[in-house]
Amino acid sequence: MKTTLTIKNYLGGFYFFTCDEIKIDNNDIYLIEGKHSKHGVIPSLEDIKDGLMKMILFTNLKEVVLNGKKYCHKSVLKLTSEIGIKVGRLSDKDIDVLRTLNEESNFNGFKVTINNEDLCEIIKKL
Repeated sequence: MKTTLTIKNYLGGFYFFTCDEIKIDNNDIYLIEGKHSKHGVIPSLEDIKDGLMKMILFTNLKEVVLNGKKYCHKSVLKLTSEIGIKVGRLSDKDIDVLRTLNEESNFNGFKVTINNEDLCEIIKKL
């Protein structure tokens, strides 16, 4: 279920975005942006780039408040595919994209999952 985020900048401007999902676990709130592929093993590069734009935005939030309560926020790029990800199904290009995405997520402090499996675990299998 999409959630609306209202972001206020330091000059008092308001910006309205959507987040595909949120998950609350104690004092942590996960801001989840999802990208899906019906026919590919992973979503298209353009969809992944679109998701990365949201990750840049989400990871740079100073604070996240929901119903007056402040949360520690975590950003997640959730990739899904109807085909399912198996190492043998990945092309060389897919592998390069996943390795680069893993480096990007580690450097910028967000998590990537593919069909509910952590990208770091998938990279270990490559």
